Amino acid sequence: MKIPTKKIPIILISISLFLVLILLSHQYSSSEISTYISDTGIYTPMIYILIQIAGQIFAPLSTSALFVAGYLLFGQTATLYSIIVWTITSITNFYIARKYGNHVLKFFLGQDGVEEVRRITKKLTDKHLIILRLLTFYINDFASYAFGLTKISFKKYFLATIVSMIPWSIVMSILSKDGDTLLMITLKIFLTMIPFAIANYIFFKSSKS
Repeated sequence: MKIPTKKIPIILISISLFLVLILLSHQYSSSEISTYISDTGIYTPMIYILIQIAGQIFAPLSTSALFVAGYLLFGQTATLYSIIVWTITSITNFYIARKYGNHVLKFFLGQDGVEEVRRITKKLTDKHLIILRLLTFYINDFASYAFGLTKISFKKYFLATIVSMIPWSIVMSILSKDGDTLLMITLKIFLTMIPFAIANYIFFKSSKS
């Protein structure tokens, strides 16, 4: 898939930050990194959150690497940062799609991304809204755009969005530990996403277009 030139800086920044975080994880322990971050004040978390938001608005840029790195840097607090990112982008993407429609989405998603959103949109209705949001929360960038193209009210959508974050957030809060290695963090996140991905796949495959 061809990535527009305008999105290249975001990709390069994300990759660079992730490489720096991996380097730091090999040179310093997780507790040492956390101590350093706490000394820098709010700037590091703010930058992390802003880049994550940019990556989810300008989909399909993947911020998965930074998502994993967030747990390396911030420990369990990364779950809170994820909720902040998902909440902001869920609202932003929904309104972009609702106000400007398909002709503007190509700028944010690329042609392949627009096709993916259209595919998801065909399955979305008021019926079983919360279940549908639960199934699509882990692809929040595409799903929030897709919901914006439907006639579903924002109030219902937002409520379903908040509810959809709860199960995964609880599981990750239980599983994640300050001081986890990069490999362990990646494994835990991957395992918690599998049930949602499988359910999502079954739903969209079994539903008729």
